[in-house]
Amino acid sequence: MKRICLLGAAIAGILILGVATALAATPNATSAKAKSKATSGTKFSATDDLSLQVPSGATDVTADEQSGAEAGAVSSKPFGKGFAFVSYTTALSGNLTGKWQQWFKTGTLYGTYVLTPSDNTPPTTSTSFAAASYTGTFVIKGGSGAYAKATGKGTLKASTSDSVHFVFKESGKYKLPAAATS
Repeated sequence: MKRICLLGAAIAGILILGVATALAATPNATSAKAKSKATSGTKFSATDDLSLQVPSGATDVTADEQSGAEAGAVSSKPFGKGFAFVSYTTALSGNLTGKWQQWFKTGTLYGTYVLTPSDNTPPTTSTSFAAASYTGTFVIKGGSGAYAKATGKGTLKASTSDSVHFVFKESGKYKLPAAATS
């Protein structure tokens, strides 16, 4: 009887040791997977439907301004739907540079961008607006909420048929800092 109890205790000890080892290995495997993803980044895409914003005190839209702002809806995978705001400055080269921010239910993302003109069509008259398209890059400099301290980069395409309404299409990768362990 004593031997059976000792044998039972030994088997229980081996099982406990095996289960403890398996449980200890699981977080390391998950951590390795998370580290790999944090290093390479997670893919995302977004489409912003923006409209030129009338400056404070102005009563009309002037599409040929050298600087300004655009705002509107954003739809992103995996972030969801939200609101986007873009400021811009036009360089002598025609490049647009500026800052952007997107607000989602669980946080915000923000950064900078550079767009280079491509396929621009001049206005048909001196009083009409022009169609234009741009290609470029953007950088994610940070965020808040669930996206606090986010980083990333990607490509950006923008187009307008009237110099007032713009569509921005973003594609890239983002990284979030590793969660703190205690």
